[in-house]
Amino acid sequence: MIIDLTHKISGEMPFFPGTPKPSLEKFCTIEIEGYTELELKITTHTGTHIDAPAHIIPSGETLDQKDIEEFTGMAAVMDCTGILSLENRLISNIYLKEFLDKNQAIEFLILKTGWQYRWGKPEYFEEFPVLTEEGAGLIIERKIRCVCMDAISADRIEDAHLPVHNKLLGNGVMIAENLTNLDKLPDGNFELFLIPLLIEEADGSPLRAFARV
Repeated sequence: MIIDLTHKISGEMPFFPGTPKPSLEKFCTIEIEGYTELELKITTHTGTHIDAPAHIIPSGETLDQKDIEEFTGMAAVMDCTGILSLENRLISNIYLKEFLDKNQAIEFLILKTGWQYRWGKPEYFEEFPVLTEEGAGLIIERKIRCVCMDAISADRIEDAHLPVHNKLLGNGVMIAENLTNLDKLPDGNFELFLIPLLIEEADGSPLRAFARV
């Protein structure tokens, strides 16, 4: 079974504050030109997307420098909804270590925070859970290839220093943000596909993300 983990691209989709609004308009129509063609304007970090090291790190690796095999592998979902501190919205390092100890064969870690249910609402941008820098260090030690999440960022929106982005991307760990349908994924390990567009010198790309279970 294939489970789609991707938010649909549209002109009304949420986008990161301060970045251009996505646009999807008919460039040609069947009635006038005899065929339909859409003009799409979107940044490389809008909607369900993946960050390359080049997004943050000077001279960092771009997505087009990677083989397509690097965007697929074994994954597992860590349910973070019951282990969050309501005061600071940090994902527990203790629980993260326990989860990684139990899932040593995975290459992709998916963090299920419940924020997918806030997609399209103002609160989607507010107080979403994040990893600590220590947690990012654990992920690097375990040689996880990509950290995935159902929130808009791996760092708090108000934190311009982007410590988690810098730590993960600076050590070659990609970040996939704005995933959905994580509640449909099973316990245990499964195959994950994060397929970016093949864009020259891409610091990131919209994804078609899906799992085969």
